[in-house]
Amino acid sequence: MLEASRVVAAEARPGAAAAWRRVPADAWAMAAIAAVVALANAPSLLAFSSSNPLEYRSGLASSVTPGRLPGERAIDPNDGYVSQALGHRAALDWIHLRVPWWNPYEGTGAPLAGEMQSGAFFPPTLLVLLPNGQLYEHVLLEILAGLCTYLLLRRLALGRWASAAGGIAFALNGTFAWLAHAPVNPVPFLPALLLGVELAFSATAAGRRGGWWLIAVSGAASFYAGFPETAFISALLGVGWFAWRCSCLSRERLAAFARKSACGAGVGVLLSAPLLVASLDYVSEGSLGAHAGNLAGATHLPLQALPQLVLPYVHGPIFAFGDPRLTLTGIWGHVGGFLSTSLLLLALVGATSHSRRLLRLLLLVWIALSLARIYGEPGPLDGVLGLVPGMSHVAFYRYGFPSLELAVIVLAAIGLDDLASGAVSRLRLTASAGLTLGAVAVAAFSARSLPHHHYLTLSLVWAAAVVPALAVARRPWLATLIVAVDALVLFALPQASAPRSVVVDKAPVEFLQQHLGTSRFFTLGPLQPNYGSYYGIGSLNVNDVPVPKAFAAYVHARLDDVVDPMVFVGNNGGGRPRSAPSPAQELLRNLPAYRAAGVAYVLTPAAHPPAPSRSFTLAFRSPTTRIYRLAGTKPYFTADAACAVRATTRESVRLSCVRPARLVRRETYMRGWSARVDGDPAHVQRVGGVFQAVDVPAGTHRVTFTYSPPYIWWGVVAFAVGCAWLLGAGRLTSFKGRPAGPAERA
Repeated sequence: MLEASRVVAAEARPGAAAAWRRVPADAWAMAAIAAVVALANAPSLLAFSSSNPLEYRSGLASSVTPGRLPGERAIDPNDGYVSQALGHRAALDWIHLRVPWWNPYEGTGAPLAGEMQSGAFFPPTLLVLLPNGQLYEHVLLEILAGLCTYLLLRRLALGRWASAAGGIAFALNGTFAWLAHAPVNPVPFLPALLLGVELAFSATAAGRRGGWWLIAVSGAASFYAGFPETAFISALLGVGWFAWRCSCLSRERLAAFARKSACGAGVGVLLSAPLLVASLDYVSEGSLGAHAGNLAGATHLPLQALPQLVLPYVHGPIFAFGDPRLTLTGIWGHVGGFLSTSLLLLALVGATSHSRRLLRLLLLVWIALSLARIYGEPGPLDGVLGLVPGMSHVAFYRYGFPSLELAVIVLAAIGLDDLASGAVSRLRLTASAGLTLGAVAVAAFSARSLPHHHYLTLSLVWAAAVVPALAVARRPWLATLIVAVDALVLFALPQASAPRSVVVDKAPVEFLQQHLGTSRFFTLGPLQPNYGSYYGIGSLNVNDVPVPKAFAAYVHARLDDVVDPMVFVGNNGGGRPRSAPSPAQELLRNLPAYRAAGVAYVLTPAAHPPAPSRSFTLAFRSPTTRIYRLAGTKPYFTADAACAVRATTRESVRLSCVRPARLVRRETYMRGWSARVDGDPAHVQRVGGVFQAVDVPAGTHRVTFTYSPPYIWWGVVAFAVGCAWLLGAGRLTSFKGRPAGPAERA
């Protein structure tokens, strides 16, 4: 029996080995990219550190075990206030078979899909329904970014090791490491867009039909991802890439390539039409505050931020340390990513390559223009991108980093491919290493003016180890490993600043879910905006851009005349002047307006009750929160005294009136709202500056309200046309890497 088993095992081994060999080498490389991404996120995936924004953004943490390092997990708190809270609300609408056009739980109600940053139409947003689902969403986006970059580099005829290194580097880029809110959602679709241009180019060169489908899909996905600024910058690099590929074609094929690219762009716009219609309507009726002017385009990172570009943690972890002039705080609040010394070294090698001359020129020009736009120096180069229509409204200093990172990574992959092929002389490699170490030394010297603690030394030691190791790594697999380790360490470090464990006090939420009904609460601290949307309870507080103009005017005129209506958060943040009355003082001064907005409960921190007032009654207490009942609150639906009103939902109400009456609904009035009285259309009017009203005849009636963006059916028709065009466009092209022809190597 034992001998028979050995025979069977011996016979099985060759078959198993053959099966392993049948797996394409590119598949193994892509699996390795996914594995490195999972490893980089292991501290969060294995719950060694908290990556759930709800735990440290909601204001309900009753117990926190700090991380092993000081600082923050991510730069922008909108990973919780917007991406998680509003994304969760949109996902809940979808699973309840409602299109998430409107959010009744934010302020006095606001558009949800048209707000864009919620990613309401972005399929990965559905993952936020899972516990800690935002982490899974970001891991998915990182893997997608790595795979698209790998496939792009393979289309450029780069070797597998160089392509894998580039894929890993972009999957773990500085933007993914430091940001965790809506701007990261479109990042994977930048290499996908460039890959789409490559597919269209290959189809044109071979005289095939189609080939442009990925341009359309990646362009639409980038828009649906929910952050137009990142998508806009990606499109600019895509235009540059298209121009480079035009130079690689003969004149007779140029028109065909232009037609394919135009088809891709046009179908992408058609596919984006529903969200485009919704967002344009909201912008026309929304308040953008400082974002409405040219401030974003005129802002740059200070030159003190430049050392972080190559030594990301030279000043310590995110927001770990400060300085008297708040320079570091300003840098952390505006930066959007970083590079690494390994990428810098390989990019210098790639920049001096003897192949792909025009591609290298394109990448170097984009890198120079991006750096000038981000840091404002030198001035003449900064103005070049500023000439692009709409660029004055784009915060390039923060959202231009992904395109900069990808350009450097492509150059670095070219350099690594040259190393693998033995095309790099020792002199060229030594010179590149020397320039890299020189840049590191200059960065470290420049960083001395700001508090650096021991992180400057650690950053220097790390760079001094990576650069020589890469310079002597003659094996392509070893160079790829060094790039991967460098990217992994720099990516994973912020996870050590996240709390190791957090206990969330959910009792206040449960109380409000049981008692609030269709009324609203106002918070002076706990249950921060927009977590009312997350839990399905109405919050008058807002932390969002844009907000409806009517709501912004109501806040300034009747609730708080000094607060920024887009940061109506109930505490002293959001740029509130120190000399201004506190939010609690404004609440007490304007109680009638809060009652008129339907505020039934006021939340305060456990240690900070409001000033004594007969209007407040303590209704609930927990370790983090005190909840006070506000007397005299106006119901969500009100009508004349001669009417009996019974609300069934926020969208439906029954009322019995002995004479004609006006029904007031305390929800934001905007174009797109319609009403029906017993199934018959009724005119919706604006009352009180912000709310809705409908005139109803005497008798018993059922009144229903519905919102959809104006002209949305045109958007639906355009989407259907785009789908039909895409599906009928012909055969899809292959993703396989292939040797490039002479024109493609230009």
